[in-house]
Amino acid sequence: MALLIVLLALGLVQLWGSGAPVHRDDWFQWWRNRLSGIERLRRDPGLLLGATILPPALGAAILMVLAEVLLGGLGTLLLGVPLLLYCLGRGNFNEILSNYLRDWYRGDLTAAQQSAAPLLRELHEEPASGQQLHEQVFRGAAYCAFERLFAVLFWFALLGIPGALLFRLSALYAEQCRDGEGDATAERWLWLLEWLPVRLMGFSFAIVGNFAGCYRAWRQCLTCRERNTAEVLEAYLEGALGGIDASACNAGFEVSEGQRACGAQLEGLQALLSRALLLWITVLALAVLFDF
Repeated sequence: MALLIVLLALGLVQLWGSGAPVHRDDWFQWWRNRLSGIERLRRDPGLLLGATILPPALGAAILMVLAEVLLGGLGTLLLGVPLLLYCLGRGNFNEILSNYLRDWYRGDLTAAQQSAAPLLRELHEEPASGQQLHEQVFRGAAYCAFERLFAVLFWFALLGIPGALLFRLSALYAEQCRDGEGDATAERWLWLLEWLPVRLMGFSFAIVGNFAGCYRAWRQCLTCRERNTAEVLEAYLEGALGGIDASACNAGFEVSEGQRACGAQLEGLQALLSRALLLWITVLALAVLFDF
């Protein structure tokens, strides 16, 4: 049933471009604001974090059990698919990258930066050049792809819908803290949730990409506690995409050699992510087949 939920959810994402029809986060903002008004919780960031994200995850677990008891596998499917869709990342990733690349190839850096804004929301410095903008977009795109899909699938495979929801709410909580008052506790908690799936994703990149280069980076970052998730992903991708051929760029018209190389890197990233996703689904299918 887990595999069917994943396939249906991903199929709907392909149909809609994202899970936007079920991405309604106002309730979570309201819930967090209500809890923030309690003096005891406001004084303890860790307690506030736990009180905000744990009850909804436990509620999802109870609902999944009730759905299975009342309707069997059909109930699990009817409830599991929309909940998993809700847990997936916000925004249309492929559309954002396509818009950015179109503006990048045209040499319009201002429009390119605006198109890539959803990928750059955590970066506070203005890019001094087109190359710096591209580096920021590359790092942001890598983290966005990981956060919106791979981390969610990891926790879903491990803990089911409650695990996927726990990760999504943790990411939303950390994002809201970044938009308002910073909270190191929320950032550290999210880093812990991302620690294992990002290393599994790095090993996946080694299998479907340049194994030698990516595996070397994977070993260097395996026990690293200083780099954040985006930096670790960037190291993995630089190894996995080693030797990208600029002629593979699909600009469709004449562009400079530098633009062609940067475009080929992002197109290579998209292809690598697709192969990694296929690998993860294959592993999940084998796990279901052999009842692991």
